[in-house]
Amino acid sequence: MKALVTGANGFIGSHLAAALRGRGCDVRCLLRPTADRRWLDGLDYEEAIGALDDRPALERAAAGVDVVYHCAGVTKARNDAAYHYVNAAGTDNLARACAAQGTPPLLVYLSSQAAAGPSLKRDAKGEGAACEPITGYGRSKLAGERALAARAGDLPYVVLRPSAVYGPRDTEMLVYFKFIARGVEPAIGWNDRVVSLCYVDDLVDAALLAAGTPAARGRTYFVAHDEVWDWRGLGRAAAAAFGVRARRVMVPKALLFGVATLAELAATFAGRSATLNREKARDLVQDGWVCDVTKAKTEIGFKPRVGFAEGARLTAAWYREQGWL
Repeated sequence: MKALVTGANGFIGSHLAAALRGRGCDVRCLLRPTADRRWLDGLDYEEAIGALDDRPALERAAAGVDVVYHCAGVTKARNDAAYHYVNAAGTDNLARACAAQGTPPLLVYLSSQAAAGPSLKRDAKGEGAACEPITGYGRSKLAGERALAARAGDLPYVVLRPSAVYGPRDTEMLVYFKFIARGVEPAIGWNDRVVSLCYVDDLVDAALLAAGTPAARGRTYFVAHDEVWDWRGLGRAAAAAFGVRARRVMVPKALLFGVATLAELAATFAGRSATLNREKARDLVQDGWVCDVTKAKTEIGFKPRVGFAEGARLTAAWYREQGWL
């Protein structure tokens, strides 16, 4: 089997590319000319140069492959238009490029729980619930899903909606882990929020299972561990992983949004996107980000293996080995 991985040099894509090679698959990686390839060092792969706004390059990259794993996207951007340009229009471009092949490959799209929107506290949200994204990022990922659905007659596809993904090479949760490592457990507001989480290896397993299950074509699946964590429990588990005692520090919502606004302004002047922005703050203040993974378990055989206590320990060890902490 031959697979194309978009975003192969990123956090999730690099883990997926390695797993595919471990299974004996031929792997082609779609990369920009200036992409940082450090996570692909030592991996035997074919390189395809291109980007999601380059249709001819996408058609060349998709030629002759059996499966396309679409991991490329942006998780932070300056505005809704920037999210849409990559996550929605870029996904549509890739879908068109795949559909233009003589035999279109299966496209496995790594969307996001953000496309569905938050849950009502611990009431896990299933795939049949109405999608109510609350951020430009979430809306752009949902638009990407709809771009695939619009081509259902020409292109086989599967949509995966992972919850917050963490693990070695991740930079999104690194800030939280840095606080914990220094003995500080940040908590937003007074309500104890609940979340589903997904260790990167479990997401890779789900992607491979989805690709190998013919009945999954045209279907959408939430992907996460079936544990539900409140922030207090997360703090304790993370502190244990780092071997520290963390003191809980309450961060008022108003302060969070104030800091996020200042971070956005500073990033704008620096010509980049802020890691903490008002969109991220809006995500953090929701009472619930809990998803139901029953459908993935029953239809594609998904079995999450790494709970947060173990995943935090593995991630902490990797951060320390890399000198990130």
